[in-house]
Amino acid sequence: MKKSDQQRQNIIDVGRALFAKNGYAGTSTRMINEQAGIAEGLLYYYFPQGKRQLLDTIVHDGIVARRNTAAIQLQDWHADNLADQVMTLFHTFWQSFDNDAGYQSFLITIRERPLLSAEQSQWLISTIEGVQEQITTALRGVDPRPEQRERLATIAQLIMSIFQRTVYDELLIRDSRNPAAMDRADVRREICLVLELMKK
Repeated sequence: MKKSDQQRQNIIDVGRALFAKNGYAGTSTRMINEQAGIAEGLLYYYFPQGKRQLLDTIVHDGIVARRNTAAIQLQDWHADNLADQVMTLFHTFWQSFDNDAGYQSFLITIRERPLLSAEQSQWLISTIEGVQEQITTALRGVDPRPEQRERLATIAQLIMSIFQRTVYDELLIRDSRNPAAMDRADVRREICLVLELMKK
């Protein structure tokens, strides 16, 4: 990585940590400069629109990282171990929040939601919908009956809702980033209940 790229990444890392800790409004460009160890004005070299462009970059990078983590192949799911396969997907989904950058980006995206542009909001929606569509496709591979298509889409939506609620509960309400402390047995029970709908 070139020195200029390292400097830019350093500003992003510092900005992300400060926005997560203090909020966007509570973080000044001076604070970012001091924490990053850069001269005043250098932030504007990398981010000409200043703090707002830095926020946009952090939000975008976080959404892309979560999308890339979630963009796994869900082919060859089988009825005999479907709950295990869904739980494997849940673990993959959780990993996108299981590091400082992912966690901080998530907090910033939630806290600064009123500042997000329509395009940024659409990135979030399309990421969630993309994972949900992958789940629907995988479930249709398990049960290809045409009359089940709509039901399987609903089941995929319910699975995604369980994933999202669990992440929000752990990260926002309980302020816990420790996946070992999470009661995954409860998540699995909910998943199994939802998957029972496929048998009807």
